[in-house]
Amino acid sequence: MSRLVKMVFGNLIKISAPWFAAEAVGVCLAFFPSSARAASPAIAITNMPAYGAKGDLSGYVTNADLATNCVVVFIFVDGDWYTKPGCVNQLTPIQPNGAWTANITPNSNDVDATEIAAFLVPTNYDLACVNGQEGLTIPAQAEAVVYAVRVAPVTPQFNFSGYGWFRRAPGLQGPGPNYYSDSTNNIWVDAQGFLHLAITYTNGQWQCAEIISDRSFGYGQYRFTVVSPVDSLDPSVVLGMFTWSYDTAYSDREIDIELSRWNYQFGSNNVEDYAVAPYAAGQFLRFPLPASVTNSTHSFIWQPTNIAFQSLNGDFASPPASSNILESWNCAIGTPPAGGEQVQINLWLNKGNAPVYGKPVEVILSEFEFVPLGTPQPARLGPLTTNLPAGEVQLAVQGAMDWHYNMLSSSNLLNWVTIGTNIIATNDLFNFVDTNPLSWRSRFYETLTEP
Repeated sequence: MSRLVKMVFGNLIKISAPWFAAEAVGVCLAFFPSSARAASPAIAITNMPAYGAKGDLSGYVTNADLATNCVVVFIFVDGDWYTKPGCVNQLTPIQPNGAWTANITPNSNDVDATEIAAFLVPTNYDLACVNGQEGLTIPAQAEAVVYAVRVAPVTPQFNFSGYGWFRRAPGLQGPGPNYYSDSTNNIWVDAQGFLHLAITYTNGQWQCAEIISDRSFGYGQYRFTVVSPVDSLDPSVVLGMFTWSYDTAYSDREIDIELSRWNYQFGSNNVEDYAVAPYAAGQFLRFPLPASVTNSTHSFIWQPTNIAFQSLNGDFASPPASSNILESWNCAIGTPPAGGEQVQINLWLNKGNAPVYGKPVEVILSEFEFVPLGTPQPARLGPLTTNLPAGEVQLAVQGAMDWHYNMLSSSNLLNWVTIGTNIIATNDLFNFVDTNPLSWRSRFYETLTEP
């Protein structure tokens, strides 16, 4: 058995076992768990029955008066919202420790719910029961809100840029209308991890492509990096990158970036659209794209009161060089509240018209990134594991879900080597494995949060 010696030097923690680990907290960026940071009331879901299975939904509440508050739960199934457990007992009590539990599957078809919402409300909440309603509006009484999305396990899923996605089911659908295909001839990820979307001519019809994220992200920055020319798309083709909720409230929470020539409707140049549904005055911007844009980043920052769009020539940078900014625009009208929306990326034909050039079309995205709102706090590196099968070194990192991290290693605290980049935290606590540890007697690690 190895003897562990732990020495604490201010913010530096060193563990030797025979490997050494260090935590340079003072120079690391990350997040502590949200429950430790939040000063305002918050609600979380910690357990949810799998799609197709009966069971209870459970979670916890923090920073709220538990005696004067309760939880109201809704499910979205077959295109409508319903209060659960039901109209007779629509309020779910909160236990003294902050925990709550609600039965969300009292009826047989409840197991097919694709979206779940829980609101923290006062105990005198007396709004009408929701029983077959298309859109779920967040009431003024709600002090905190949480949404969760469920995907049927039979839906083909794949990974792109560290996130899970599924292909849109085939059939004749909007926008367009077009025939959408879930074939790997239309949607695939290559050996570099790049996403390819293609419009192909198959079985006598033009077939388009769309992918949908397997989860909801909420407020934060959404970045899409396109490594195909965006100034020379076929005049009939539209590339869309947007959020969408199948809940019809708040205009489906559609926040849209689209690139197209729109069949020359706005001239011969390719144009880009920023839009916040329902596209009323002040809720959209259209601008021309310059020639020779072969690699570009398109993003928006969704905040409770506004949405800030930006397009860059080249990869994302913070702050970007002013010469690389293609357009920036802030929309403070019609901002929807976050809740249950998913990210969608599609390649389709305007009004369902065939490509003007009569050829298949392909667009490539190298990356999608989501970055939460807020300023990250220092990360913490946890216990070091040395007994992995191939001699790898495993570290537990206390960070925050959805933040991106870089991991560095050093033998002397002076010269640092990057051993992991763009690591997405899938939870507040996640593991990092150094698969190629150097044969130094002393080892130090630090983790940095990406902007």
